[in-house]
Order: sequence, then structure tokens, then C-alpha cells
Amino acid sequence: MPEDASSVEGSRAFRSATAEDLKPKLKEALKAQRKNMDVQGFRKGKAPLGLVKKMHGEAIGYKVAEQFVQEVFEQEIDDNEIEPLGQPTLVDLDYELDEDLRATLRFGVRPQVELEDLSSVKVPMLDPEVTEEDVEEEIDRLRTEEADLLPLEDEPAGDTDYVNIDLQRIDPQTDTPIIGDKDEDLTFFLDDERLKEDLRVALMGRKAGETFRVELPQEQPTHEHEGHGHQHDHGGEEEDRLYEVTVNDVKRRDLPPLDEEFVRRVSEGEFHDLEAFREDIRKRLQEAWDGRAREMVQGEVIDKMLELHPVPVPESVIEGYLDSFVKQVEEENDGELPADFDEEHFRRRNRRDAEKQGRWMLIRDQIIEEEDLEVSDEELQAFFADQAEGDDEVSSQQIKQFYRSMPDMMEKVEQQILSDKVYDLLLDRLDVQPKSREEFEEEMQQQEEARQRVAP
Repeated sequence: MPEDASSVEGSRAFRSATAEDLKPKLKEALKAQRKNMDVQGFRKGKAPLGLVKKMHGEAIGYKVAEQFVQEVFEQEIDDNEIEPLGQPTLVDLDYELDEDLRATLRFGVRPQVELEDLSSVKVPMLDPEVTEEDVEEEIDRLRTEEADLLPLEDEPAGDTDYVNIDLQRIDPQTDTPIIGDKDEDLTFFLDDERLKEDLRVALMGRKAGETFRVELPQEQPTHEHEGHGHQHDHGGEEEDRLYEVTVNDVKRRDLPPLDEEFVRRVSEGEFHDLEAFREDIRKRLQEAWDGRAREMVQGEVIDKMLELHPVPVPESVIEGYLDSFVKQVEEENDGELPADFDEEHFRRRNRRDAEKQGRWMLIRDQIIEEEDLEVSDEELQAFFADQAEGDDEVSSQQIKQFYRSMPDMMEKVEQQILSDKVYDLLLDRLDVQPKSREEFEEEMQQQEEARQRVAP
């Protein structure tokens, strides 16, 4: 047995073992290796252990030592009821064949979270009310999607028109086209919010057949992860590039009349009456706004709980979140990291966000434990029924069987239900202050300005 079975100092576990402790396991590993060895002069699997040890002893011994440390660690955390967080890391292994072993294993330990009284803590919550203007804007959007496009013969492009262009990059040093850097038949509407403002302004008033040059900013990727949740911001600095633009075509929307035929078409036959259609739009908009309000107040709740509970986060937890951020970049790039990806820089820039997510996980888990929150069969069944709603080909039972066959997905569902329960509990205890859209946006702007003032 090890000399010092377990001593934990902060997040480090120190352990040692004598050569005699390791001898039985080393002998067993050498025998396993011998079974697969074909040594000249001996039958397969019958070479002397001494020869096997001479040939492979160091590599096998190191593996035995690592496995021994892991087994002792697992036994110790069970015996001492320690709850490690994140993946344990072997930071030091001092071992040579037939010598004593000393190792250092670092792991995170869950800190105790003392939950604060929340009754006087104010949290703004958006209390949206869908207006007649909202309904009309949605109807206009639907009409815009259904509009026909009419070509403009000799008329300049307006701020909502459709254009088709070619974009050729120009070398400013030689004033010649850069071969291979040309995009043809690019199409978009000039009121598309995703369109770069410089290009939109340059195209306003242009006619089909015109050619002109313009400098456009080109974003340089940095592969950074910023903000809450798992949103990745890959934006970086911008540089201006010179382009020659050829306007191939300009078209204008011809909106369909708002009549019963339009209502039947866009509702796929569900509605024929305009007023019933308007009421359905109002209902759907209200549901969307309520969902958005729920998401936003959850973010506010998390920020407030992080502010009130500055608990330390184990390094293993932070590293675990950073690993997941890197994994997400891989998934966004077909399973491979970009060639120019600087992982060290990425981890450094996103460490604060990883720490925040780790701290919220600790707070959330403490609430779940203190309040004995659990996921009931009824809640799971309600989730499956919601997933199957509106799908005539799949039943809630089939959805249930699918999730049951995917343990990782099932775990995510259960954790999401628990998170929703935590949010509901906290909203009951916090001083939630309903705000109109205008009031909420103003308060959010003030909070953002305050964060900018204290940001390093």
C-alpha cells in the first residue's frame, strides 16, 4: 500500500508507493506483454520475463505507474467522500523501473457556496405587450417575402431594391484585377441588415450596367470566444480592400395585396379570414416575445448571482470549459481547428468567460442540492409531448425511446429541466421588476455603459 494514502493541499493530491507495492502489477503487465511477443529462439508467448522486461520494461513500468496512481486516486475519493470537479491532471510522475514511485495529481474540489438572501435584490424583467404596430410590421414582412421582383430598366436602385453584382478585387499597387479573387452573381436586397453598410451606400442610386470602384473593409478572423453561453466571436480587425463592382441587374419588390388569397397562401390554408389571421399573428408574436423575455431575465439572474457569490472556481473546471470552447471551434470547422488557430491565445482571451460559466455551475448545483430539486417522470413526459407536438409522423413515445437510447442527450434534457427549475425558484425569491420594452432597453444600455466603464 502507499506510504501516504492521501493528502490534499488545495487542489493537489500527493501519493507515493514503494517498488514492492508495484511489483505484482508490473509482473502481471509483463506477462500480458509476453503473450503477444514472438522472440527468435522461443515459442510465441514463452520468452523469459527477464527478457521481456529488458526489451519493454521502461514503457510498461510507466504505464503501470500511471494506472496505479489513477486506481489509488479513485479509491481515496471514494473512501474520503471527496467530490472532484473536472478531469484530474497528473502534473508530476517521479518513477524509474524497480524504484519507488512519487506522483502529484491535481484535481478540483467543490467549494461550499453560501447562498445569499435575495428578497431585496432587484432584477429587471421585460414585460412585453404586442402592439398593433408589431402586427402590421409582421404582416409587411410576410408580404415582402411573397413579393414578385420586377426588373428596373433605367431606374436607380432604391434602399429596398434587389441587386445582382460581380465583385472583383483590385490590386491598388498595380491597379489591375487580382486573378482568382472574384465573386460573380452576388444577390441581395439593399435593406438586408447583414449587408455591409459601405457596400449598401455605394450601391444606392446605381443602375444596371454600371461599373464602379469602392473600398470595403475586410474582417480578419481571430477565433475568439466572448460573452455568455457558447457564442463564439471570430471577428477581428478590419482592413480596407479595393473592389471593382459591376451591377448586373436591379429589381424592385411588387408586394401582393393584403386579401383572403394572400392569407390562405401564407397560412397554408389554415386561415381565410384576415382578422383571424391578424389575431394568430398577435398570439405568435406574444409567445415569441415571452420566450425572449424569459431568456433575457435568465441572463440577468445569472449575472446577479455571480455578482453576489464570488466563489473560487477550481482550475480543472476552468480548463474543462476551455476544452469545450476549443471543441466547439472544431465542430464549426468540419471537425478540425483552422490552420491559423492560436489555441494558447484563444484560451487566454476566453478564460474569464470559462470562469464565469464554472462559477454559475457551482452556484446552480448548490441550489439543486439545497432545494432537493429533481426531474420527475411527468416533467420528462411533458418534454417528449412538446417535442412531438405538430408532428403527425412521430409520437411522444417514439421521441422518448430515441432520447432513452442516447444517454448524453437524455442527460442534457434532464439538466435543462433542472436549470429551468432553478430559474423559477430564483425568480420567486428575487425582487423582479417588470419593464416595458422601452424601459428595459434603456436599463440594459445603462448597465452596458457601466460595465464598459469598469472593464479592464
